[in-house]
Amino acid sequence: METTYYPTGISLDAVVSGQAPVEVIKVGFWRRLPAFLIDIIILQILKEIIISPLKFNLSIDETTFASLEDIIQNFEAFFTYILFSITVYLSISCFYFTLFYGSTGQSVGKKLMGIKVIPVTGGMMTYRKAIVRYLGYLISEIPFFFGFIWIAIDKDKQGWHDKIAGTYVVKGGD
Repeated sequence: METTYYPTGISLDAVVSGQAPVEVIKVGFWRRLPAFLIDIIILQILKEIIISPLKFNLSIDETTFASLEDIIQNFEAFFTYILFSITVYLSISCFYFTLFYGSTGQSVGKKLMGIKVIPVTGGMMTYRKAIVRYLGYLISEIPFFFGFIWIAIDKDKQGWHDKIAGTYVVKGGD
């Protein structure tokens, strides 16, 4: 079910000049999920490209960590690989989501799904709001992704990251 939202915080000049608020439709969990999965696939591909040299230098292949015994025997390589992978993933995902949401309000996945992130007050996204939203993503993931699942039960269709950053995801975009 979609809900209609009329942004607040419109200036008197916007109303007088005929640029009154337009109706926007908030989108829920099932419309947002494919967009998020598209973004995750893109980020995983980028991460694998970046960490490939490390895998080569540490002689890591698909059998290196096949069992618990293998992990114990190669613990230093395993620890280095995991730590580097997490660091790279967090770095590129922060850059990716902050860049796209801060500039256009749309990541690649959201653009493909025809949805967009906007501030609850209306207007354009900022890089500051985008990075706060990304940090909210991290909080939303911690307890078994419950902050994302919250979108399905919230009356405003906001995940914890949306509530933290003061954003909605709506239909529309370029």
